Amino acid sequence: MNIPFALPNLRTCLIALFLLLTAMVTKGQEKDSVYYKKQHEQGVKKILIDGKFWVWTQKIGDGKINVLLLHGGPAQSHEYFEIFSKYLPNQGITIYYYDQFGSYFSEQPTKQQLNDTALWKVSRYVEEVEQVRKGLKLNQFFIYGHSYGALLALAYSYKYQSHVKGMIFSDMNPFPKDFDQRISFINNQTDSILNSTKRYSDLIQNKEKGLAYDKQVYQEAFDSTFTRSFVIRLNKLPDAVLRTKIHKNFEVAQKIGPSTFSLNYAAMIPKITIPVLLIRGEYDFIISTEQIKTLNKLFPDAQYDVVPNAGHICFIDNPNQYFPGLIAFIKRNK
Repeated sequence: MNIPFALPNLRTCLIALFLLLTAMVTKGQEKDSVYYKKQHEQGVKKILIDGKFWVWTQKIGDGKINVLLLHGGPAQSHEYFEIFSKYLPNQGITIYYYDQFGSYFSEQPTKQQLNDTALWKVSRYVEEVEQVRKGLKLNQFFIYGHSYGALLALAYSYKYQSHVKGMIFSDMNPFPKDFDQRISFINNQTDSILNSTKRYSDLIQNKEKGLAYDKQVYQEAFDSTFTRSFVIRLNKLPDAVLRTKIHKNFEVAQKIGPSTFSLNYAAMIPKITIPVLLIRGEYDFIISTEQIKTLNKLFPDAQYDVVPNAGHICFIDNPNQYFPGLIAFIKRNK
């Protein structure tokens, strides 16, 4: 993980988002045995987008309620969503995994495509989601977005809400200023945690005083503490999360990054009249409880959940608290 330890403005805050779960990325996205296995699993369907490239999807379950999952990153894989298959299909809810263009299990961009800025806009991905919906023959469905995927879900729901029964907006902040303030606060909190430990207190105090300190030691300590406190709070990362870390496409993430907050989400929110569920983990580094309460009031029909003892990936940190509320929302609005 390579979260910057000084985040003075939105541009550097976005870097933190792009690098989330990126500890072991390799350039070129070499394919492993998991890739080839998943290409041939039951329920897999590749959908052609604009006649130019295909994206990977997989249907899990046979219930009458459908939920399309939009992963974060950007350019992570769907793999950290695998826990959803344990909780939703047995409730009559069919889930659809989907790797967005450039993500690991979907087609990878050519060098020419990487340089085509039109491909890497959130607005272009909204149209991709609509083609995925058509390809999966989903007339009425729930759209779920986590982290960056929540912004994509929001933008899609604004334009195509006639097809959406409800939106789940999980662990994201749609307002650049609030996003910036929240990460700056968590940045300071991480330093405070380090300062309270005997091993790093002298280092933090030197840093705060503008004295010389070991930047490499600090960065490693910061990354570890930040992740363990505010991203995922488990002592050991599950296999699905480890694979997500390995499979993130960093090149694509960098291309999408500048577009992340290019849309006016604030103008969209009052016009989204479908039911909305907002979720955050208690220790989420992107959105605070006060911020989610404010956001909740801006949607015409919304509710929010705060998952206790959970970070940014709260459905993995505390699934027993996360999924009952999610399932209840879906069934109530089916």
